[in-house]
Amino acid sequence: MTTQLHTDRLQAQKVKFALLIIAPAFLLASVILYYPIVNSMIMAFKKVYFGMGKSKWVGLTNFKTVLLNGTFLKSFIWTLVFSVVSVLLLFIVGMYFALLLNRKMIGRNVIRGLLLIPWAIPWFVSAFLWLWLLNVQYGLINHILIVFNIIDEPVHWTGGNLVAKVSVTVAYIWRVFPFNMIVYLAGFQTIDPYLYEAAGMDGAGKIKQFLYVTFPGIRNIIVFTALLNFIWAFQEFTTIWLMTRGGPADATNTLMTRVYTLSFIQRNFGEAAAFGVLWILFLVIFAVCYLRMLFKED
Repeated sequence: MTTQLHTDRLQAQKVKFALLIIAPAFLLASVILYYPIVNSMIMAFKKVYFGMGKSKWVGLTNFKTVLLNGTFLKSFIWTLVFSVVSVLLLFIVGMYFALLLNRKMIGRNVIRGLLLIPWAIPWFVSAFLWLWLLNVQYGLINHILIVFNIIDEPVHWTGGNLVAKVSVTVAYIWRVFPFNMIVYLAGFQTIDPYLYEAAGMDGAGKIKQFLYVTFPGIRNIIVFTALLNFIWAFQEFTTIWLMTRGGPADATNTLMTRVYTLSFIQRNFGEAAAFGVLWILFLVIFAVCYLRMLFKED
């Protein structure tokens, strides 16, 4: 009995110590994360009068206005397309370079360092770099395409609906793919090399080794990386805003850029908050359904 009481007392002390350790981080997160989220959710049900310090409770009016407005559906569809395409391309590009750099080659570490540069530079620098590369007058990409007779005249890469979407997607993929590459490379190190030897002895080529050894071995890593990629792409703002401002004609306006426009340009904080609540709600539902579906057997 005495031993049990002593054990319980030690366990209680460990719990108190753990709570004490995480308390500063929780308080900081409450100030800069939880409070703004809760405040935005409350604001979504109000009409906020900017500059007057007043607000009026309007219930679901903001949500009704947002959902009946065609810009929400248009922004949502483009955000969803951008996110799905980004996830697929990030998987393909990241996996390609990870497999390439997992092989023994001269200067492998140097190449790894060079490929990490896009991930290391700030987002706004990446966006301005691509604006320079895609410039219609002196952009390097137009110059190269004209030299090799691929195009006859410079293309305004951010001036048309389709080319603008392609441009921001390529710029975003270039910025993020090193993260996937490094994560996949780390995952490869957890696979027993004897599995590849056994597969090779059974006559499996490189493709079958990837499908039946590499892919199952890092399946969980791929799943969570894809989820992170989707969430990041779904809330991407910097690249799109700096390159196109959501244009032309709202073609690249995502939910994030739309929220920014409503709140900080049009000063319509109530509808912007409603946009944000719907946006967060979708992400939470998607994440839960995605993980439950993929790990249903587990």
